[in-house]
Amino acid sequence: MQRDVAVLVIAAFTTAAGSWASACAREQRTSEVAFKQVAPDLYFLFEFSSSNAVALTSAEGVLVIDTRQHPRDGEDLIRRIRAVTDKPIRWVINSHFHGDHHFGNGPFKAAGATFVAQDETARLMEKVQPKEMARRQSFFKGRGYDPAEVRLVLPDVTFNSEMTIHFGGREIRLAYLGPGQQVGDTFVFFPHARTVFTTGMFGPHSMPNMAFTPSVENWLALLDKVAAMDVDQILPAHGDVSTSKDVKELSAMIADEYATVKDAIAKGVSLDDALKTLRLPQYKDWRNYGRLDNEIRALYELITTGKRSYFD
Repeated sequence: MQRDVAVLVIAAFTTAAGSWASACAREQRTSEVAFKQVAPDLYFLFEFSSSNAVALTSAEGVLVIDTRQHPRDGEDLIRRIRAVTDKPIRWVINSHFHGDHHFGNGPFKAAGATFVAQDETARLMEKVQPKEMARRQSFFKGRGYDPAEVRLVLPDVTFNSEMTIHFGGREIRLAYLGPGQQVGDTFVFFPHARTVFTTGMFGPHSMPNMAFTPSVENWLALLDKVAAMDVDQILPAHGDVSTSKDVKELSAMIADEYATVKDAIAKGVSLDDALKTLRLPQYKDWRNYGRLDNEIRALYELITTGKRSYFD
């Protein structure tokens, strides 16, 4: 009997140790930052637990898309760029207004870069700065970052629907195709590398934040356009290098979630009851499934009021 108990204790300890080791491995994986070369002159910074960035290198200098979530992260990105080129950083494109994509602007401003953003992105960067700072506090605390180091750096150049930058013998095309996850979503095309950078409107196998979009229908139409683009690779603002298959998967998920919530509202289901019953278990293994309740609240707000209270 004592031997059986001892065996059970050892087995339980082994299982617990294995679970702890697995958890540590997952934590290490999700906190890793990869700065990978995705074309001869194009680098993609991928951080699972935060936001991504892109750097185009040339003899003329460097062009960057997004600067991450804090000046310390921006400095880290610059160090990674400096490991592959000593050319000056000439351009920074901020793809949308979320602070995790432009709060790292400060070090790039100090480096002399010219900043570019779509008109609505520039407006919202300034308008919701306090709210964006507020919702980044847990990230700052978890990383040991001082929020006081963040400075709002607004774009030097803005555009409405299209802009082309001729740089380093390359053509970089910026396009605003209408609101997706939010107004101002900016696509950046690198024709020579058959690559497109998308904003937060797309992330592979990840439930997106619904609190900002003025039109889910337009968001879905944009995803259809992305899926049909003649490119070899898609660089998302969150998540790893992707393909059209990943875009189609996300589109199907958003359409399913949207239809489910619309149907509940049409049937007179209250928000409180929807939060209890609309569990969408088919997506339980997706990244950010834990914020499902907030997604339901956001869709109830949009469908029943047509408003986005985040911008009030």
